[in-house]
Amino acid sequence: MIFFVTAAFGAEIYLKDGSVIKGKIIRITGSQVEYTVEKDRTVDSINIDRVSKIINDEGRTAGFRLDTLYRKDGSTVKGTVTGVTDDDVLYNPEGSSEQKAVPRTDIDRIEYGDGKVVYIAQKKDIQQEVTFEAKKQTGGFHDSIVRIAGFFGFGNPYGGVFDKEQRVFNAYKPDLFNAYIVPRDYKLTNNLVTGGGEIDLMPPAIKFMQRRSFDFTGIKFGIRGRYAYESVDSIITEENSYYSTVESYELFRGRYMGYHYWAAGPVINLIFSPRSNMMNLLLNFYAVAGQILGGRILPAAALRSAHLLGAELAGAFGPTYLAREYALYSMRYVNKTRFRGYTIRCGFGPHFSLNKFCPITIGLNVTYAYSNIRLGRDPFLYSDGNKKASHHEVGAELSAGVHI
Repeated sequence: MIFFVTAAFGAEIYLKDGSVIKGKIIRITGSQVEYTVEKDRTVDSINIDRVSKIINDEGRTAGFRLDTLYRKDGSTVKGTVTGVTDDDVLYNPEGSSEQKAVPRTDIDRIEYGDGKVVYIAQKKDIQQEVTFEAKKQTGGFHDSIVRIAGFFGFGNPYGGVFDKEQRVFNAYKPDLFNAYIVPRDYKLTNNLVTGGGEIDLMPPAIKFMQRRSFDFTGIKFGIRGRYAYESVDSIITEENSYYSTVESYELFRGRYMGYHYWAAGPVINLIFSPRSNMMNLLLNFYAVAGQILGGRILPAAALRSAHLLGAELAGAFGPTYLAREYALYSMRYVNKTRFRGYTIRCGFGPHFSLNKFCPITIGLNVTYAYSNIRLGRDPFLYSDGNKKASHHEVGAELSAGVHI
């Protein structure tokens, strides 16, 4: 208010009762306004609480009315508003210089001392949740009744006749070193590949309400039947440089086992769908059991592909580590045998179903299989007198098909 002290005559003091005093402002204190009336040198004063505003001779205005904060609960707060933020209204209470804050959401409006009224707009922090009309999906994989597909799988078998094959390999390993001169850390592995067709018979899915943009919308039970062929190759590689060169990757390789099988069993699909139902994510589980047909085993298949080993066993390179009779027993017609048996298989994994315009299903399963077989005769190379054997398989399979 310092500018009022030096102001000339012509200042106007507006009182709250509506009257106006014209004169010269001498000074303004915390409680009084001192002034002289025009053409009168007598200093007079008036309580500042009675003053509404003062306009000096230059037209500048100073207000003396307090601001009023109107709460939403109907109460009011008197003071001087110093600022409004996104979260609070800042003010100095009446008769105090201490700054305080009141939540913005509690204030309806502010009435300033000069008569200006401002309504407080609340900050929109609450996001409206997007809601969807609940519905059950129709069509596509949910309502199909048949799925026809082909599959291709790969993996590793172990146990059973593969343990017998490992014993034969260990017996011939010294002769393998002797025949090929170059010392290598040989090892024997067995790899399987399988492929075939399958058909799923499934009634329409048990459906659930879809309440979100992507939701669990159904479960489908059915029966799966499949027919496939599986073959196993024995491979002799170098232990310490596996995959480093073409030569060390597959030094010697031979077809050890091959068979057909059919199997049937339950299949379950958990269905997850977007609102459009253009495609589905399926979690596929199945378990099948069936019969092995036309199985054949050729012991020491990988060893036979090492031609120098055959010459070494025939004595071309000097004394052999094994008796000459073993060279005879390693012949194909002496050791090959047929087998039959049964197999139990299961798998699970994600599949995708394209429902509209192109009803295709594509998926990947992790698989496990147990097979129990009975050999037609005991090969001389095994010489354990046991025609029964069981082995395990772990692997993965890819499938693609159509649903109708």
